[in-house]
Order: sequence, then C-alpha cells, then structure tokens
Amino acid sequence: MKKCFRILSVVLAGAMLLSTSALACTGVYVGKDVSDQGTYIIARSEDQAQSDYNKMFMVQPRVENVPGRVILDTATGFEIPLPDTTYKYTYVPDYTRGEDGMYPGSCTNEYGVSITGTVSTSTCDAWREADPFIEPGLREAILAAAVAAVSTTAREAVDVLLEYVDTYGSEEGNTVMINDQDEAWIVEIYSGHHYCAMKMPDDKVAVYGNQNMIGLVDPSATPEDGYIYSDGLFELLDSTGLAVKEGELYHLARSVDNNQRSDSNNMRNWVGMTLLAPSQVGEYESGTFYPLFYQPDGKVSVLDLMELYRNRLEDTPLDVTQPGQEGNRVIGTQKSSQIHLIQTFPEWPASCSAITWLCLGNAEHSVFIPSFSGITDTAAAYQVDGDTYDGDGAFWKCKRICTLAEQDRATYSQGVRDFWSQQEGLMYQEMVDAAPIMLEQYGTSSQDGEEYVTQLGKDMAERTFLYA
Repeated sequence: MKKCFRILSVVLAGAMLLSTSALACTGVYVGKDVSDQGTYIIARSEDQAQSDYNKMFMVQPRVENVPGRVILDTATGFEIPLPDTTYKYTYVPDYTRGEDGMYPGSCTNEYGVSITGTVSTSTCDAWREADPFIEPGLREAILAAAVAAVSTTAREAVDVLLEYVDTYGSEEGNTVMINDQDEAWIVEIYSGHHYCAMKMPDDKVAVYGNQNMIGLVDPSATPEDGYIYSDGLFELLDSTGLAVKEGELYHLARSVDNNQRSDSNNMRNWVGMTLLAPSQVGEYESGTFYPLFYQPDGKVSVLDLMELYRNRLEDTPLDVTQPGQEGNRVIGTQKSSQIHLIQTFPEWPASCSAITWLCLGNAEHSVFIPSFSGITDTAAAYQVDGDTYDGDGAFWKCKRICTLAEQDRATYSQGVRDFWSQQEGLMYQEMVDAAPIMLEQYGTSSQDGEEYVTQLGKDMAERTFLYA
C-alpha cells in the first residue's frame, strides 16, 4: 500500500510504536475447489508505515439517478466521472482527512462483486523509464471503490479497472484481486499504461508479497483463455530488451522485474507455501521465483488464513525470535492497520453472497469479526473517525490490546492469541448456523434479509468489542 508518511500524535496508556518503514501488504487467494466451504477467498493485509493508523468499516448506499458525480482523489485532484446510478458496497476506509484520500481497502457490492486493492508493487528502473507512471493518475486511494460502484460481475469489474488505466493512466504499481460467485481474477498494473489480468484457477491457492507474480503468458492468449493484457505490452518488453521467454511464452514477472526478487517479499511467498503446501517447498532460497499458484496439501478455511496472517516465521530457520533473524519481513507485522478475508458463496443470493472477516490492528493480537455483505450499516465503533486514540473506536480497542501484548510478549502474547482464536472459532460456527436463517429471511424479502444480517453483524461486533 502506498500512502504519504505522516506523524500522528497518539498515546495509548503507553507509547505506541511509530515507524517510517516501507509500506507493504500481503495478498492471499483460495480457489473455491480447495476451500473448506466451497467458497472463493480473497484476502489482504493493509500494512502501514506506522502502527497507529485508524481504519473504519462502512456501507456506501446505492445512489439512483443522480447525474454529475465523480469519485475524487483528494490528494491529487484526480477524478473519475460516475454514472447516474451507482451500487451499494461495503468498504474499509481510512479515517477522514484531506491530504490523501479514502483508501477503501476492500469492497463487496450488492451484485456480489468483491475487490481487494491493493498490494503495492514496483518494477525495475528500465521498465519504469520505458512506460512512466502518470501523475495525477489512478491510485489505490480510490481504486477499489471506483470499481465496486459500477460493476455487476467480476469480469465487468476487471474491464472497468483496465479501462481506467487505458483512459487515465496509473500513478502506481498495484496488484488487485476481484471475484464474484462464478470466477476470480488477479490484475497486475506494471506502469503508467501496461498491465496483465489473469483468471485465477479454482483449484489453487496463492500467498504473495509486494512483487509481481504472473509468470508465463502466451502473447496470443485471449480473455476466453483467461488473460487480458495491455496493447503493446509484449512489443515493449522486446524493444527494451527486458523480455524473459520460454519458447514463445513471456515470463512477465521476470521481465518487468529484471529477474530480481527481494527477500522481504519472497520470504512471505515461501512461508505461505510452507503453511498451505508444505509438501511442495523446501528450505528458503533467496532470489527464487516462487510460483504464484499451487495446489494446497488440504482444504483451506478462513480459520487457517487467520493464523497465516499471524505468522512470524515461527518454526522455521527464519524465525524472527532467533539471533540474526530479527529483521526478516513477516506476514504478521505490527504495522498492519487492517486485514480482511472475503469469502464468496456461489449459491447464496448475490446481494448477500459474501462474508467479510475483518481484523483491525495487526492480526497477531487482534480478532477477525464477520459480517454478511448484505448489511446496510455497521456497529457504531467501526465508524469512529479521527487520527488520535479514542476508546470508543473499534480500531483503537483492538490496537490497545495489540500494543500491550507486544510490549510484554512473554507474559501476554500466547494468552491473547489463544483467546481470540477461541472467539473466532465460535464466530465461525455462529456464521454457519446463521446462514440458513439468512437464506430464509432473504426468501421472505430483501428487506427482511438485510435487517437480519445488519443486526447480526452489529451484535457480533459489539459483543466482541466488550472483550477489547
């Protein structure tokens, strides 16, 4: 994730840790054939340059027949015109401020289209010089909302996003995941005008850091083959001398990254494989181009992914508690502001087809709380705004416990993790039990369904925050 660096004045019973480390995120995908509930799952941690960064959880209502609106990037003045009618969606915005925009984090709209954006990426200097970023252009600050507001299917959402890049240019390198009830796509934006979108396999998983991951692509592939790429992409790779090929196939990640991998990203790719497919990976090897997609050793649940997002390279030679390994980049970083897991159920009504499991603060010592996508409102604690500590705010409630546990790991860490894991297991079963009731309510009327899931989401969040 890219954001302007800020210093916030925050005090939480003690001092929270501040930092100006690089902004980064970790993306995860699970195909519906290898998830325990037969769902697509897209997930991402939103990692900041500092640990005290308030995120909220909101619902943007549907807007009917209101012309002349735009979605505005307040930091740059860049704007995208909106149609007269836009769709309802949930989103996870930053606290309100003027200098750097909404950053909606993740969205699920009333048609069952989910988008997580973004995992920030970069390329080699030669590629950036060949196709520079556009300023002002499309940024993560509005990307997810600008797509969710106008898309009725995952494929339409991919087309919308790529049209934005074609029309306006991109200001950043970004990876985006989009799905609906029928399919899932990954989009890598490499530069101002170039990109590749790939339909993700239903029988594979992926865990990746802040680096481009799409591998071998046939330049003659079509959208029906599961690939969409920018005009002139392969020609520019050839003309710059960056193209890395196997036969007639182009390895896009190797090409735009000039065959470079960084340990801070690669360690996360590798540990993801050790957790989900240990039979397919050995010891960590620096510089290795680990695969984007692979078959997991067993079915994967959202509970498994919650633990993955807590991982700090435990039980590996890279364990950050071991001498000399303290600087390794972990998935479970203290600088996460929010982590979301979105699971989409193919057979449910589209308007309530997904469950978002949202964790505020860093996953290691916080909790994932679920809500159905059909909600029309969120718990009051999720809507507490501002950039300084407020004990009524959901983010601050969660972050307070994170801070205390991390100041004395030996005393508090394992107990906090065990308690939240127990609560997550109970909420997982509660959502399983609630699903038939949700379906029954929606069978009566959309209004009954929305009222049920909205109240359930508020009740579960408010109950959980009593522990925080």
